[in-house]
Amino acid sequence: MVIVINHNILAVAMSWKILKQEYIEKNKWINLRKDTCKVNNKIIDDYYVLEMQDVSCVVAITKENKLLLVKEYKHAVQKEILQLPCGYVDAGEKPLDTAKRELAEETGYISEQWTFCGVCAGSPGRLTHHYYFFLAENCEKKQQQHLDDIETLKVLECPLNEVSELMKKSSIDMTLATGLFLTKERREK
Repeated sequence: MVIVINHNILAVAMSWKILKQEYIEKNKWINLRKDTCKVNNKIIDDYYVLEMQDVSCVVAITKENKLLLVKEYKHAVQKEILQLPCGYVDAGEKPLDTAKRELAEETGYISEQWTFCGVCAGSPGRLTHHYYFFLAENCEKKQQQHLDDIETLKVLECPLNEVSELMKKSSIDMTLATGLFLTKERREK
């Protein structure tokens, strides 16, 4: 059912009832769950849900008005991907604290000027996690990178007026496009 109010669409959720949940895999990275649900008097026996940690992403702008990006090999797609500095929110950690930590660890840059820009579900049909987006302005290089054992990433400084062209020529992930969209108005003030 959809209700239209003043030309804005307000969707009303269908009634899903979880009848049974079974964990297929549980480890430090993911929980894979198989649900049995009842939807509109129909039974769905094998609805798989991947439970994952939330992610914080940083649209980091240097004092020289350059966007900080990271290029990293992503094994699932087996190629290097251009993306924003980002990382998983640890248990008990606030998304802003994660964003600050990840910016420093991945790039060596820090910022004293942070703005929360939005949150979105990554792929809500099957995944439980959310992406939190922050704008970090006037970033300065203050330290060396502190990468995890399996991280092999390169930091790129891209002039803001060249970002669109770079995105067209590179393999990117959704964080880059979403982050730039969510921060556009703030960056253009």
